[in-house]
Amino acid sequence: MTQQPNNSPDSTPSHSRDAIDLSNIPAQSSNSSTGGSEQSWVLDDVDQQSLQTLLQHAASVPLIIHLAAPSNPASNQIDAVLQPAIDARAGRMVMGRINTERHPELLQMFGVPSAPMVIALMGQQALPLFNEAVSADQLEKLLDEINASAVQAGLAGTVPPLVEATNAEGQAVLPPLHQEAADALQAGDFDAAIAAYDKALAENPQDEQAISGKAQVALMQRTANVDAQQVRANAADHPDDVQAQIAVADLDLYGGHVQDAFDRLVSFIARSAGDDKDTARKHLLELYTVVGDHDERVSASRRKLAAALF
Repeated sequence: MTQQPNNSPDSTPSHSRDAIDLSNIPAQSSNSSTGGSEQSWVLDDVDQQSLQTLLQHAASVPLIIHLAAPSNPASNQIDAVLQPAIDARAGRMVMGRINTERHPELLQMFGVPSAPMVIALMGQQALPLFNEAVSADQLEKLLDEINASAVQAGLAGTVPPLVEATNAEGQAVLPPLHQEAADALQAGDFDAAIAAYDKALAENPQDEQAISGKAQVALMQRTANVDAQQVRANAADHPDDVQAQIAVADLDLYGGHVQDAFDRLVSFIARSAGDDKDTARKHLLELYTVVGDHDERVSASRRKLAAALF
């Protein structure tokens, strides 16, 4: 895990059961050597458990499932053109490969009589694509059509790689601008780290890792070298001061008291109006980004926020 700058004396140890994970701002070298692996949006050897994780992505991008039969040469021919085509789209669609000879129950779950078969999932829709080898040109046209349909259906996002790139030692390798941010953070230069993430977002506004990384660095910057006792005393003396409540929420979140941070701002929003209410709401959304939308605490707090707003 990245060594973090020395924050307030109130910071909770990293082993706290509620602590947020800032480890996706890693410090590994971007120098990839022979023997490493490239990042990929293709998950191989999918089982029942990993399939459930993949299916969550179908709510934001098309999910391609290859119901593979390794003993059938057509499966290998399909993989040869399908996997690189998916990776070339850099998160605008993802793929899972299921070995149906090892997991025949998953073949039955999709209602397919035999493998190989390639299926596209978008939201609640499943579309059989092909069951034999296709040319690279044919596949590109088909995937272009799927992406176009996905955009029309509101599935125009991107997702992070399902498999991270590694070097020969098995360490994670970051994209260049993400590595620039990590190096700046290691040097204690928050501004440079945020600037690097801004450059990454200029290249890809849907870069979820950059969005999350920037929010996390901003939190670290706001809580660095603050007097925690003074911040908490100020908030207690000024319960209707939005900036005072935000400052304590930041300390709580960084210290691992995620629920306390969320509940503080939701309560403030519920009893406030006007600009202060909106300021607290926007800050709470940023704290959700720090923790991550897939965290159940974020989902629960969003429900509370909706009740507080309406």
